[in-house]
Amino acid sequence: MNNAITHVLHHLHSAVNAGDKDALSACYGNNAKVVASPINSATQRDCISALNQFQQKFMPEHIVTTGDEIVIEAGDVALVIAKLYLVPRHTPHALPCEGKRAVYVMQRQSDDTWKCIIDNFFGTDLLDFA
Repeated sequence: MNNAITHVLHHLHSAVNAGDKDALSACYGNNAKVVASPINSATQRDCISALNQFQQKFMPEHIVTTGDEIVIEAGDVALVIAKLYLVPRHTPHALPCEGKRAVYVMQRQSDDTWKCIIDNFFGTDLLDFA
């Protein structure tokens, strides 16, 4: 596990849950892309708008919590496969109601921090829509 990458993922999910656009922007690298829809797997460059659209469409009454993850690093790039759980917003300490396996690509920046450059909440489920 890479603690710096884990920190970025937790920060990203907290920012999504809080609707904090500035904190969310800080999680993404230059030219980052978000998979905003499983049906049209085209990516969007405006990550903040894409995530807002995603949240309103797929999880308007939920927050995201992070589960286990696998990080595979190769130099300045890392593939992250993470379990995510949706929890009802009005009962944040309830048991998760739905689990997903998200896939992210992280890139080490020149200042040694990690930023997300591909955010795919749908993970390998995208193949079901191909």
